[in-house]
Amino acid sequence: MENRNKEKIISEFEMMKEFELSVKALYIKIINSPDVKEQKIKDILTKIADDEQRHSELVQKIIDIATDAL
Repeated sequence: MENRNKEKIISEFEMMKEFELSVKALYIKIINSPDVKEQKIKDILTKIADDEQRHSELVQKIIDIATDAL
């Protein structure tokens, strides 16, 4: 595979990873907002933020595989 194509693919996955982490940060910001008082909402958003962290870790694994395989 051309090096340029490999770099583009990896770059796309890097953007995906950054998006996942950005969304996680947004959920954490909402959780910590004094406007959000209901614990049930905080618990749900915490779970979603944790999911976003796992997603970013999965994307990193894909980046590692693509880096080695392409």
